Amino acid sequence: MSSPVREAHREKNAPADRAPSGVPAAAGVAAVTVLTSLPVFLPGAANGLVSAEFGWSSARMGAVLAVYWLASLAGAFLSKRAALPRVLERTLAVALLATCLGLLAAATAPAAGLWVNSVVGGAAYGYTQPHTNALLMRRCAPRFRPIAFGLKQAAVPAATLLASGAMPLLAGQGDWRTAFTAAAVLCGTGGVLLARREPPGQPASATGRSRGVPLRADAYLVALSGAGFFGAMVGNGLGGFLVLSLTARGTSLSVAGAVATAGAACNIVIRLAAGWLVGLRPGAAWGTLTGLFVAGAAGTALLTRPGLAVFAVGALLAYGGGWGWAGLLHYVIGLPYAGREQRATAYSQMGVSLGAAAGPMLCGVLFTAVSPAAAWWALTAAGVAAAVCVLLARTRTPHGRPARHPTCRVVHRAR
Repeated sequence: MSSPVREAHREKNAPADRAPSGVPAAAGVAAVTVLTSLPVFLPGAANGLVSAEFGWSSARMGAVLAVYWLASLAGAFLSKRAALPRVLERTLAVALLATCLGLLAAATAPAAGLWVNSVVGGAAYGYTQPHTNALLMRRCAPRFRPIAFGLKQAAVPAATLLASGAMPLLAGQGDWRTAFTAAAVLCGTGGVLLARREPPGQPASATGRSRGVPLRADAYLVALSGAGFFGAMVGNGLGGFLVLSLTARGTSLSVAGAVATAGAACNIVIRLAAGWLVGLRPGAAWGTLTGLFVAGAAGTALLTRPGLAVFAVGALLAYGGGWGWAGLLHYVIGLPYAGREQRATAYSQMGVSLGAAAGPMLCGVLFTAVSPAAAWWALTAAGVAAAVCVLLARTRTPHGRPARHPTCRVVHRAR
């Protein structure tokens, strides 16, 4: 970045630079993300127990999970049209309390409650994600923001690990309802604490309602939303079919589970590392984002090859790259829209939610009707398409100028 631009960036962001780094805000957002993700990951972890108790097919449980992401799509759409509230914590509190009620419905009346849980939980997740993105932009120092976004999105695979670990720990003797009830208590407690919390002192522009002009989709928003769509197809397809693909090859369930757990852990590390790298070198955002999608595509291609070692390497690449991009994508898509990050990232969240619903459904059809390899090749094509979308977005900005440096675009927009 040239010296004049650097000085302009410092001047425009002076209040944020003098403010605390935003670590407490980032940690709080990560906790909210974990809790609002549980309505989709707990049913997935309890799939076997629920199916055995009620005689549900895998297709029916898959539909329950797809409903969550479709409801998330609807929530993100509503968020795109909503004004930013004066106190963001109150919106997050309502979302946590709604999530609590959905989880309790699933625990007390599962036949209908699991569907209610998906609808309510998905809508709460989709609606609050753009709000938490805006909160990070307002509460975190500029250089810490990429790391904060990485921490927030690392909470999603962390929720997967939490749900997978909580089920055998709390369920016991097939009583999976205990895990749902415990999660509901956590969400309810978090909602009450947030509802009573006053936000830290901040500039009036950060606390006032942000109405402004409605943000219409442009080439930049559409391209990065497309990247989110294709990328989410890869990530959620992996989560649904990696273990099944391994066990179909004759691998034991324990080994397959270990590979999936290692992949999820790699995903967490990559999301944090990508944020850390871009925090140090903002100009690396585009190359990092493209590289992650390409690495994910290479990983899913390796999943078609024989041999456990090759499959394990492919799983790590697929999880790390093919699902490690989320924090960076939301960060980059919100940068050109200072003051309207909520509405900008609502577009990317809609793309992610739609892809999260479409990926497992496509994989399920191909896995059953054609072959596991066909499903992995389809996800490879999706990963390549995501990388192409990023390359297209890189050549466009909301004003038609090349987007060579994300931080510089914030300065242009602020003038």
